[in-house]
This record gives sequence, structure tokens and C-alpha cells, in this order.
Amino acid sequence: MIRKRFLATTGGAAAATALAGVPAAAADEVVFAGIYSSTGAYAAFGRDTDRGFALAVNEVKKSAGGHPIKYITRDDQTKPDVGQQQATDAYEHDGARFFAGCASSSVALAIAQVVKDKHALFWTSVGADEITGKDCNAFTFRWSVPAYGAVRATMYPFIKQFPNAKKWYTITPSYVFGESLLTNVKEVAQERGLTLIGNDYHPLGATEFSNYIAKAAAAKPDVLCLLNFGGDAIKALKTATSYGLKKTTQILYVWSGGLLDFAGIGPEDLEGVHVGCQYWHESTAATRKASESYKTAYGEPLGYVGASAYIEAKLTFEGIERAKSVDPAHVAKALEGFKYGGPTGAEEVRAFDHQVIKPYYLLLGKAKSAMKDQWDYVDTVASGSYPVPRERSLCKL
Repeated sequence: MIRKRFLATTGGAAAATALAGVPAAAADEVVFAGIYSSTGAYAAFGRDTDRGFALAVNEVKKSAGGHPIKYITRDDQTKPDVGQQQATDAYEHDGARFFAGCASSSVALAIAQVVKDKHALFWTSVGADEITGKDCNAFTFRWSVPAYGAVRATMYPFIKQFPNAKKWYTITPSYVFGESLLTNVKEVAQERGLTLIGNDYHPLGATEFSNYIAKAAAAKPDVLCLLNFGGDAIKALKTATSYGLKKTTQILYVWSGGLLDFAGIGPEDLEGVHVGCQYWHESTAATRKASESYKTAYGEPLGYVGASAYIEAKLTFEGIERAKSVDPAHVAKALEGFKYGGPTGAEEVRAFDHQVIKPYYLLLGKAKSAMKDQWDYVDTVASGSYPVPRERSLCKL
């Protein structure tokens, strides 16, 4: 049973007092709101996010701490103002006190402000360092490795493999997530003696990358470093391949969406590209085990998007069990310092900033002829864990 595999259970929990302000008809329910993009720039991730949430809800038999779970969804449209409005509406009209999701850091930061003000609880897996850094709050938690760790877990082994690749060119989305990645790339570049010879910003959801790739090609970098995500990264990478950059330049795609991205890129364009990822189903025995129930339910392996949604929901319900309460403040306290078996193996919710400590993976696209099945896009090159040191953290809970 996946609950036993993923989380150390606490046994039966006592029924808790209903929260003040929950609509009377739903006073006994735990209303869990999954917030994700079913439209907008990151709409491609909506299906797997919903699947991960639904699988977790069904595995706990739609009950947490003796309370029935009502699972509702909201489309954030990959827009901060929409995400904020949807979270507020779910809180005020549906009695939602537990939230999870988002693919956009800007949207997650907007929702984090809602849960801070209303004392609800929110799990997310976005990348911007601010989430568990300067904009942290007592009601927001993150499963994914932040930009700080993702950049180091990819760049360090990449630099070791290509020590003479000194000239780097970056392509960056112009919002908070892109800036977080770029800031960390600059820090590692300075630390390791690399030269950043150029950077181009692009808007979220850009339709055309030819101009950016042409400029990068003209600069003749040793490394093209992609700091975008989802559809933007897919288009950038496919354009780079069409310009022949793989023949002259190493390509590092720092933060991928995993399986969904790889399917969009295709094995021909992905071959030989180094890719960072939060979760890959074939990386270790733990990740393979984590994929089993998802594959049984949906007929394909668990990807990063589904894995993050699944564990965010499971941790929410486990927090309720551990707290023996449906008060989000009590649940948040019960999760601080929690150690458990997660999708990547041993994971821990760090108490002082609500950041989960887990590995991040560096993968390498393999040739189509080497794929053993339709999902076998990459080999695992390395994994590492580089949490933001406490002395460097800007989080003040």
C-alpha cells in the first residue's frame, strides 16, 4: 500500500473540532483545493497534477483524521492575480483550508500571501528561492528543491564532466523563477571561474525563440544554459537543435518538467542534452517503487508533476493525522521536522523554513535506438542535495 511506502503513519487519529468560518453544510469536511494551470502557459501540467492529487485522495479512502475529504480544483491560468482570486474564492465559498499545487512561482507567491493572511495551509513545488526564503510564512511548505539547490545539483557534476567549457550563454524567462535560477547560475559561475558571455530574457509563454537562439549561436558559447520551463523550454531546445547548436555546444536544461517535457521534446532533440529534474522514475530503487501505483492507475510512469502533486496531498493528510486536528496552524506545526519515505527516498520537512530536503537529478538524453520503452528518454548521470544553508536563509517564520 502506497501510504505505508511513502509516509510513516501515526495510526488512528481522533476527530477534531471543526474550524470556525467553514460553511455549516461542510463543517465536518476537510476541503482540499488543488490549484494548477488547466489553461495558460503551463496548462500541459494540469492533467498530471490532477491525477497526482486524486490518487492521493483515493489512497487515504477520502478521509483524513476521521474527516471526509472533499477535493476541489481551481485553474490559476498561470496568472498570479487569478491564482490569488481562486484561492480566496475557494477559502470563502467552499471552506477550503488546505491548498496545494501551482507550476508558476509567481502564482505560488500570490497564493502564499492568501494562506498567510487567512491561516490556511499550502504545499507547492515551484522553484523560486523566495518561497522558502525571504517570502516564507508559517503556513506555506515546499516539496521541490529550490533554484539554489537545483542549479548546484546540475552545474557541479556538469562542470566536472566538462571542465574546459568556460563560456556560458543563458536564456531566461522574465519572472521570479527565471531570476532565481539566473542569480544562482551567476554565483556558481563566479565560484567556478566560468564566464557568462550573454543572456536573453523572454516573456512567459513566448511563441518564438529563433531570435534568442540565433544570438546565442552567434556568441559561440561552450554551453547553452536554458533556465526556462515547460513549453518555453521545449520550444527553445527544439529551436537550438534546428540551428545545429548540439554539434558545437553543450546544452544544459537546468529545471525540466520531466516526463511531460521529454515527450514534448522527443528523443531526437533530447539526445545528448543534460537535463535537471526533481524526480525521475528510473533513477533509483526508491523512485521506481514510487512510480508503481501511478502506473497501475494511469498506465504510464509517475513523472515529476504527478509526483509533486501526490506527495503534497499525502503530506497534507499526514499532517492532519499527526496533529489530530484540522486547524491548519496545528497541522503546520506537526509537519515541521517530519522525516518520511517519499518519492525520492528519505525526505525531511525542515522546520525553520518549511523546505523539504531531497535530492535533485542530473539526467542525459539517450538515443532513440537505446530506449527500452516509450518512456525511457534519459539516463541518470548524478544526484545531489544542496539545501540553502541556514546561515544564508532569509526565511523568518
